[in-house]
Amino acid sequence: MTTAAHAQVPQSAHTAEPAVPAPERARADGRLNATYWRIELVRVLHNPWMIGFSILMPIALYLLFGAAPDYGDIRLAHGNVAGSIAANMALFGAMMAAANVAGSVADERGVGWNRQLRLTPLRPSAYVATKLLNALILGLLIVAAVFGVAFATGAVLDPARAALCVALAWFGGTALFAAFGLAAGYLFTGEAVLGVVGPLMSLFAFFGGLFIPLATLGSVMQTLARFTPMWGLREMMDDTVAGDPFDLVALANVVLWFAVFAGVAMWRYRTVAGRE
Repeated sequence: MTTAAHAQVPQSAHTAEPAVPAPERARADGRLNATYWRIELVRVLHNPWMIGFSILMPIALYLLFGAAPDYGDIRLAHGNVAGSIAANMALFGAMMAAANVAGSVADERGVGWNRQLRLTPLRPSAYVATKLLNALILGLLIVAAVFGVAFATGAVLDPARAALCVALAWFGGTALFAAFGLAAGYLFTGEAVLGVVGPLMSLFAFFGGLFIPLATLGSVMQTLARFTPMWGLREMMDDTVAGDPFDLVALANVVLWFAVFAGVAMWRYRTVAGRE
């Protein structure tokens, strides 16, 4: 009877794979997994402190340096000074929010979530893409909030230039520094990552000319700035407001730094789990 009963069991019962929780399922071809993406998005949006700070800080800086001073009304080629400052602050807000990915990655490593993901077919490229996509959603909220307040308080940009500034701040700033956050989160532990990311972002902002015009610095500092990650985007933002074509060196700066950060993130995702 044992043999007969065994023979009646469907073949699929012997070969079926153990059930995998929904958050850990991924497509074998490495494409984005909808369940994993939704869980990550909900986790990002359920952090009101981070979202609030990322929105309020660039708005406060714009109001302080763009809306309040009299020079904000000075006309430029395609807007006014307040509009230019708003564009830079939107870029800054998107960058800061995106770089916060570093903390979440370090936390995932600390609780062993990265090890669980390594047991699934989720490829490094899909993992990085999921993080970047959610950072873009958050970045869009921040950029929209900054420009909304700016245009309501006297900032002026021609419609076409405003749209291009939004695209640069949102897509360019978010994608580049989300990749930076991923790389930092895998290079440093949870205790060290925030101590590394904060000073580096301040250094990038200084050399990028977000708060201090690079023209006021010496020639050596201006030359060094061209090799830092924030310089290219800020240069392209200034070109947009001025109505000038993009500097190809600035564009190359953005593309190369994104490739470096994303490459480091995918490399570390492949190698770090087995040693933790």
